[in-house]
Amino acid sequence: MEKTVLTRVKEAEDFLAAGKTENRDEYLRYLARWIGYIQHERFIHLVVTMFFALFAMLTMIIIFVSGLPYSIPALVILVITLGFYVRHYFILENKTQYLYDLYDKIEKM
Repeated sequence: MEKTVLTRVKEAEDFLAAGKTENRDEYLRYLARWIGYIQHERFIHLVVTMFFALFAMLTMIIIFVSGLPYSIPALVILVITLGFYVRHYFILENKTQYLYDLYDKIEKM
C-alpha cells in the first residue's frame, strides 16, 4: 500500500504542477476515491498497530509479574513487528494529510 500511496501523491503533484484545469473535476473525483481507500487502509493499520502495542505491553507485564524468561522472545518479536507497523502507519498518516493539502490546492486551481 505504501507504493500505491506514494504513486497517488506523485500523480497529484504532477497534476498540480501541470496546471491543467480542463480535467480538474474528473481528477478530483478520482483523487477523492483514492483518498477514501487510503483512509480505510490507514484506519485498519491503526487498529492493528494498537493491538500489537497492547499485546507487547501485556507480554511485558507477564514477564515482570511472573518472572518467566520464556516470554522474552515473544516480546522481542512483538516489539520488532510493532516497529514496522508504526513506520508504515506513520507513512500512511503523513501522506494522507499531504494528499488532503494537494486536493485542496487542485480544487482551488
